[in-house]
Amino acid sequence: MQNHRYCAINPHFLLESAGDDLELFRELSSMFIRLAGPVHARLELAIQDGNDKATHFESHSLKGSTALVGAAKLSALLGEIEHHARCNRNDLVLPCLPELRRLFDLAIEEVHFSILHFDGQPGNDVEKVVL
Repeated sequence: MQNHRYCAINPHFLLESAGDDLELFRELSSMFIRLAGPVHARLELAIQDGNDKATHFESHSLKGSTALVGAAKLSALLGEIEHHARCNRNDLVLPCLPELRRLFDLAIEEVHFSILHFDGQPGNDVEKVVL
């Protein structure tokens, strides 16, 4: 197992949620990758269209998924976007788009990596880095 610095996700969080079952961890991680991409695409479109209702719905949906994989910073940003959309403040949502893209892409990259390399052993895998 190679060393890797996770900075967007915490694989131990999902492993614990999966009852320390590494096979279930990998299944849930794969499911996240399949489902999160389309939700993210719909969210970006809603933000660009200024559709506060859809932005609120999609950010809330994606926030639940990103929290599951331990993507704390991304989940917090999605919570902020959700709040602004609920208040019909697309002017505050639009500036979040570049950071949303960056954090989402990094989370997807790290989830892919964790499926292949994460062994579930504490201390063997990563040094957790805060973004």
